[in-house]
This record gives sequence, structure tokens and C-alpha cells, in this order.
Amino acid sequence: MQTKQKKNLLILGASGAVAHTTLIYLKNHRHLLDKLILTDQRNFEGDSFESLKGLDATFIRLQISKETEKDLLNLLKEEKIDVVLDLSDAPTERVAKVIFEYGKASYICCAFCTESFAPLGEALNEWTDEQKKRKKLGMPHILFTGMNPGAVDVWAAIGAKKFGKPLEMTEFEYDTSRFMKMHKEKMVTWCVAEFVIELVTDPAEIILGDHKIKSMYPNGLFYTEDLGPLFSPILKLEKYPQGCVVTHEECVTLGNRWDIPCRFIYTVNQETMNFIRKTYEAKGKLEDTDLVLANNLKDELLGSDNIAVRLDYKDKAVYYFNSASNESLKECSGTDYQVTTGVFAALFTILNDDLKKPGIYYPEDLLDTTFAKFLTDNMMIQEFVFEKRKNGELRLLSHEPHISYGEGPFVKI
Repeated sequence: MQTKQKKNLLILGASGAVAHTTLIYLKNHRHLLDKLILTDQRNFEGDSFESLKGLDATFIRLQISKETEKDLLNLLKEEKIDVVLDLSDAPTERVAKVIFEYGKASYICCAFCTESFAPLGEALNEWTDEQKKRKKLGMPHILFTGMNPGAVDVWAAIGAKKFGKPLEMTEFEYDTSRFMKMHKEKMVTWCVAEFVIELVTDPAEIILGDHKIKSMYPNGLFYTEDLGPLFSPILKLEKYPQGCVVTHEECVTLGNRWDIPCRFIYTVNQETMNFIRKTYEAKGKLEDTDLVLANNLKDELLGSDNIAVRLDYKDKAVYYFNSASNESLKECSGTDYQVTTGVFAALFTILNDDLKKPGIYYPEDLLDTTFAKFLTDNMMIQEFVFEKRKNGELRLLSHEPHISYGEGPFVKI
């Protein structure tokens, strides 16, 4: 890939699991950048896959807070940063505020992290509505990239362009990851803190349409749905679990965009889910320290992260599906690879100067950019089209095992 001008990149949250995977693959593209500045609230620990020397990077310890907003702004100015890649769980509102004030850097973030006590959907709608009122943004920004949100938005947008606006959208995920040798079934394959917030702290939410949300308390553990009817047409398993209804950014942005119902149903390996339920019943809460992060590095993992989205029409159902196997990866988990693919799709879109107008973009806005092509080049995304029969059954009309989108040379992560 050739960019028009080398840019200075700042990465927030550089010591986290997603950043670990991102930096591994960034080595392949380091020549596209000028300065690479890494920050985190804890020290950077390199290993055989990454190091500051191998990355030609500078690390600065920095915790994002109200007191350090000026420090972040000064860093942006002093290093003449062109792109900020936010892989942290720092408050998105706070980080964006500083970057928008600086006005000379594009902002890429994976998710909406907030200090608000409101449910995610309500807090996200309030913040994004505020951004629409801004008179001017100096640069283009891509918000909520990664896997879901991010990649799933693009799958849905591809389907809508091909088949028309759906009547409703259902996203569902079953992460079967578990340890290969150890039996610590108290694990998740992505940020533990965010997992706890999503599953337990926040209420369950269903998006009913544009700015219409149904919140259900106390949380997704109490609102479940059988994943069998959703997964069985595309993934054959001996037994299908119950999934928890939770909220994700893509449900909000796509529900607002198309004014349709969107919901997300999620579960992880059932030993972990049983542990979570027992812990919650005993303590009335789940804490970060109750779980461990399984990153597939020192403690190898079995299983895979299986993510799909179903677009429903009057006469058909269209599925897009990706399964990332832990056994096929050594340097990260399947989950981290999925997220990182979305991160790079956004990063390459900014580096390639695909976005000519300043403003805020969501992944579903980016079909005609590098974003969609990068995803389909680097992620095995299957497309299934089913006819809806009068008896409620689905009849397979077509199956594409690896969709492609966009033109030009193959772009590898």
C-alpha cells in the first residue's frame, strides 16, 4: 500500500491486548509512518512479537483524565501528530474533545467508552447528537471500528447495498475459546473491564429504531435467547447455548441509520458463563478480578470466536459470518485478530487519504473506501442467502464462502 505522505501516529492504550496484536502487524507497515508514539497508563512490556526497538517507537506513560487533558494536547502539538489510534478504555468524550480542539489529527477509536451512568445506547445517542451540532471539524475521523463494532457494520452495509434496507438486524456471537492445557474457566478473550460493563453493569438493551431504545434491567444475564434458531442454518453444533442480550455501538448507529430494530446476542464458553452466573448470584455483582484475560500467548487456547449478522427481509434472510480459530494463530487470540483487522481497515483508510471531507464517519459509511476492501481481503466472511418458506423454515438459495468487495490489489494486514 502506498500513502501520499508519511504521517505521525499516536496510539493510546498501547499496553493492552488489542494493541499487542495491532503492533505485531504494524511492523509490516512501519515504513508508511514517520513518528510512532505509544502511550498507556501502565508501562509498555515488549516480548518476542513486539518491542520498542523493533517498532522504532517512543513510549510515554500517560493516563487520560481531566487533569491530563492539557498534557495530551501538548503531546499532540509537540509531536505534530496526524492520526490518533485509540485502543484504550479511556473516556471517548474526553479523548475526542482534546483531539477535536487540536484540529490537526484524525481520530480512530474502537468503541464508545463513557463516564456516564446512563445505558450505552442513551449515552451514545446523546454524545453523537452533540457532535452533529459542531460547526466545524478540521479532519476526518472514524469512530467505533474494530470487529463489532466496525466490521459487522460493513457486512450489514454490504448486504443492504446488495439486497436493500432490511426490516430488522440481529447480530449474534458465540466465543467458544477455552484454555488448551489449563482449566481456569474464568476467562474472556478481550478487555475484562469492558466485558464486565457490557454483560453485568449495563442493562440489556434492544434498539427499536432511530433513537428508540428498550432498556431491560438489571442486565443481560436476565434476558437471554436461544442461539440455536439463529446459528443452526450456518454453523452446525451438537448443542446451542443461550445468549445474553447486550448493547453494542453498531446496533445504535445502524438502528439510527435505517430506523430498524437491531439487537445483539452474546455468549462465551459455557464453563465461564456458568461461573459468571454463580458469582453474580452469590455476590450480586461481577468484578474485573473475577476473570482473567486469555490472549493465546503463554496459555494456548482452543475454540473460536464465531460472529454473524442476520438481515431479515419479507421473503429472505441474509447472513454474514466469520469464525476466527485460536488454533490457527500464535501471536494473539481469534478475537484480537478480528478486532485488529477492523482497526487496520480504519487506519489504512486514513493513511490512504480516502476521506476528502472532514467530519465523523462510521464504518458503514465507508463502503467506497479502502475500509471494506481491507476487511474482505483479510477476513474470511461468508454470505448465506435463504428463502423464507411459509412454514417458517429457511431454504438455502446461495452460499459464498469468501466474499470480496472493492477493486484493486490485495491489501494484506
